[in-house]
Amino acid sequence: MDHHCHDHKERVAIIGTGWAGYALAHGLDLNKYYVIVVSPDTTSNMTPLLASVACGLFDFRLAQEPIRRKSRDLKYIKACVTHIDFEEKTLRCRPAFSHLAMSASRDREFDVRYDKVLIAPGTVNNTFNVPGVTEHTYFLKKVRDAQLIRNRISEMFEMASIPTISEDRQRQLLNVIIVGGGPTGIEMAAELTDLFQDDYAQLYPHLHDKMCVSVHTVSHKILSSYDANLQEYATQSLNRNNVWIKFDSHITNVTADFIETKEEGRIGYGLLVWATGDKSTPLVDSLDVSKSSHSMRRILTDSRLRVLKKDSTVNTDAYALGDAADIDGGSLPPTAEVALQKADYLIHQFNTFSTPDIEPSVPFRYQQRQFVTYTGRRDGVVAGKKEYSGYGAWLSWRSGDLLWTRSWRRKVVICVTWVLNWWGGRDIARN
Repeated sequence: MDHHCHDHKERVAIIGTGWAGYALAHGLDLNKYYVIVVSPDTTSNMTPLLASVACGLFDFRLAQEPIRRKSRDLKYIKACVTHIDFEEKTLRCRPAFSHLAMSASRDREFDVRYDKVLIAPGTVNNTFNVPGVTEHTYFLKKVRDAQLIRNRISEMFEMASIPTISEDRQRQLLNVIIVGGGPTGIEMAAELTDLFQDDYAQLYPHLHDKMCVSVHTVSHKILSSYDANLQEYATQSLNRNNVWIKFDSHITNVTADFIETKEEGRIGYGLLVWATGDKSTPLVDSLDVSKSSHSMRRILTDSRLRVLKKDSTVNTDAYALGDAADIDGGSLPPTAEVALQKADYLIHQFNTFSTPDIEPSVPFRYQQRQFVTYTGRRDGVVAGKKEYSGYGAWLSWRSGDLLWTRSWRRKVVICVTWVLNWWGGRDIARN
């Protein structure tokens, strides 16, 4: 299976193609390492752009980067890693194709050998075991999710425009419920208000007063990583845009047409977006290593991102980063920014030193960047080095679209898209 030309290179296996995995795959020195990427996803999703894509601001292709590139001679395998044998240095893998997954035979699994493994499988959606969530809700983790949401929004408005439909049913169809008060949920709500108030109000004037967006959160606040004054500002900004936030809301059941909450009983909806809490992947659950004891179990690493064993000694050939990992004694939130900074740190370590595990290297230090959340109608909140809100925050957020993508081609297309949207309306509602 291996070419002899690869024998002298260290084999570096990367698990996952999220922010961390993608950056590592395209940053490690291929003259020095034989890089193998194992992930069920052939593209990396630019998660901060997904809400915009779902609301028709961008073409979906702008929100994903392919792992395979003509200019990069790395090996990619479309599979899920089900187990890591740290002693034997092998990954047990299962091909990630639905028709293979359905076949009963177990002989489809295979092993991949490594010298160093970089573990960044991310997280999976947490349904909190609420019945009906998996069947009836839309998630917002991948470009495919954003496309499905976009199609569903269009379908709701067309269904509500059928002449024989009752007003009650119209209101139900045009009621969007978003579960989760973090940045993903809030930005989805913000993008929807822009879409409804700017474009759909003109396309569907007869439905203008029947559209409704609400955000349900089990917490008593939104955007928990921000300061209280910015949380308050964001809440008021959303309310001004007719987004209603239901705090301390506990959802007990979901059906095709309504949710049931402890507080308000049954609420009908046309679109339900589940943008709340993540949980660890089956792979992370199965690993026999040190893990954090918080609500979401994350692999614990030392300050140089090396995996800590159960007895807190260091595994020098295994590194972990991204949402699935956290530094012991130096916890950081599971954000794209943290994942990217950790990836850049490891790329530097690996490319600079001949043996990154032996060199007396500097520990990882997080640089606090500002984070921005859009709240709709050219308003938003920014936290970090300096805090501000309003129009400046909106500009910050829009320019952030450019910072997330590392390819010049995409930066240009995003700018062109902005101009076209400003000049002629978004793609799904052209002038």
